[in-house]
Amino acid sequence: MTKLQLTLTDNEVAILKSYGSQFGYNLSKTVRFLISKATEKAIIDGTILEFPMSEETETKGLEALKEHKAGKTTKIDDASAFIAKL
Repeated sequence: MTKLQLTLTDNEVAILKSYGSQFGYNLSKTVRFLISKATEKAIIDGTILEFPMSEETETKGLEALKEHKAGKTTKIDDASAFIAKL
């Protein structure tokens, strides 16, 4: 995860707080929300670069997805405990 520090003008803060207040968001959550929406739009618009994967990796991924949809996977709530049991 990456931390980001921003310097905003008083007007920018006021606008963002006003916008976020309609959702019950504080300033930080409002900024995260706006970034997530911009990211979502970039993905939908196709402006995010895609990196090709090998045929073998694609095959394994599709097989894993098929197994998950068939109910063959197990939800792990505590990854550390699960790994310790291995």
